[in-house]
Amino acid sequence: MAVLNATATTVKQLLQNITSFLIDSNNFTAGNAWQLMRPAAVTSDTTEVILKGIGDGKDEIYIGMKIKAQGTDQENILLNGFCGYDENLEWYEQPGAIYKDKLPCVPLAKDVFMTYWLTANTSRITFRVEMSNQYEGAYLGFFKPVAIERQYPYPMAIGGSSYDGSAWNNKGNEHSLFLSPQISQAGYSSLCIRRPDGVWRFGGSTLLTWPINTAPVDTLTIYKKSNQEATMEDHMLYPVMLYETDPVGMVGEFDGLFWIGGRADLSVKDNVIYKDKTYKIFNNIFRREDDQYHVIEWA
Repeated sequence: MAVLNATATTVKQLLQNITSFLIDSNNFTAGNAWQLMRPAAVTSDTTEVILKGIGDGKDEIYIGMKIKAQGTDQENILLNGFCGYDENLEWYEQPGAIYKDKLPCVPLAKDVFMTYWLTANTSRITFRVEMSNQYEGAYLGFFKPVAIERQYPYPMAIGGSSYDGSAWNNKGNEHSLFLSPQISQAGYSSLCIRRPDGVWRFGGSTLLTWPINTAPVDTLTIYKKSNQEATMEDHMLYPVMLYETDPVGMVGEFDGLFWIGGRADLSVKDNVIYKDKTYKIFNNIFRREDDQYHVIEWA
């Protein structure tokens, strides 16, 4: 797994740096870097990209990111997923693209200092962006389905921290990370998954996650050794599950993401060691409630 912790001062620089890191063969084992389908190369003018991951070596996983201005002080990174690539089609028109007019996105203030964290393997990428005291984020690529391969041949998830048109400083429910998706009256959401029939389903109504947006959440995630104070190594992690309510059923889980109960001993950007692996803690944008924390596998 490849990881990156770096900074950017513009949204364009953020997109270009993330893309350059993903296609750099030095960051992956031989033959496992992401392939840049569009444009031919990353330059200072690049504002949209289409990338292909190889998954288990036999997959072709297509994801897309595109910068779109919103007013004079905000730029969004629009997110999309495709089931193929056609060089003659526009970014929005690629085979199997999400067809909503307001896509999941990462809403960001324009021209501000940002710190970001990225993890990637051959099947998915996920990143978090720090702006002041809030944390935007995205997930693009495959999740782990509760199915055998032939039952769910293309388990794609595209998640942001809101949808196109929402303000980066919006404190409403719709400004919520894909791990706790909400849906607007018009059907827009920060999360979309591609179902086995090829239809995109939008999070927050018939597509939910457990345990983050399941109320109430009062699950013990700290076990305390006898006669000792709890430490960062005494946390249990729960995989973030995707489930549907129509039809009712468990769909799968996000790859490399886990829920952790927020307590006084948790702090964003700290590390948790669990079963000899390191995980980095983040919260849901601006929320600090006990059920709004998660970790990403880091090393």
